[in-house]
Amino acid sequence: MQLFSSLFLASAATLAVALVPVALEDRSIRSSCTTPDGKGTCQKTSNCKTQGFNLAGHCPHDANDVQCCVKKTCSTSSGSGICLNTGDGCSGGAFISGSCPGDSSIKCCVKGAKPPPPTHCTGPAIVAAAESQKGIPYVFGGGGCNGKSKGGYDCSGLTQYSVCTACHFTIPRTAQTQYHSSLGKHLPRAQAQAGDMLFWATNGDCKNRVAHVGIFVRKGIMVNAAHTGTLVREQAIWTSSGGESICPDAVRFWK
Repeated sequence: MQLFSSLFLASAATLAVALVPVALEDRSIRSSCTTPDGKGTCQKTSNCKTQGFNLAGHCPHDANDVQCCVKKTCSTSSGSGICLNTGDGCSGGAFISGSCPGDSSIKCCVKGAKPPPPTHCTGPAIVAAAESQKGIPYVFGGGGCNGKSKGGYDCSGLTQYSVCTACHFTIPRTAQTQYHSSLGKHLPRAQAQAGDMLFWATNGDCKNRVAHVGIFVRKGIMVNAAHTGTLVREQAIWTSSGGESICPDAVRFWK
């Protein structure tokens, strides 16, 4: 009986110790908090990602995953939104600077907004990004914003990589969708400058059957991932080959 009582008391004591952190954390989650950037509530960081921004050091018994969640709306020239931690992303929109408290890690997430191109988003920067990949093999379906994939690039994978690298925003992935993207500006091909996109379409049907894209470098020359068996390279701009014809306009994604 004495042994049973001792075991019971030891187990109860262990359980009580184990419950203390849980109780403290629960109490923290239910409390309000005040930061230099506004008032909020203590929440698990994962619960605040789409509601507001997390600030550490303002909750009692502050656990690593319990921080002060501050909810603030914001207004920008691109529309109204919510201040979020940039590391948590802005699904369906873009981060706009200048209307949220705190440092550059907190920005206004505006749904439906397009990210403003950085000041270094230039045509030559797009060309330089593409040229940096010269010598990498053509691979159908390869490449994108994060660089080569499947061992290489296809034509639109290279152009998407080049714009992402130079301008820090994402254009569509395929040649057809890049040609029709609202992110780009159409202009007569004769006015193309370094960094503009040139497109080719099956039977010249640029509305429905765009099949290839390259990047204008200088008069008569482009850089592209052409087809299986070739490497990313500079080559002469061609007008018609294999049933594909060049489209009459170029598309500019830089400002």
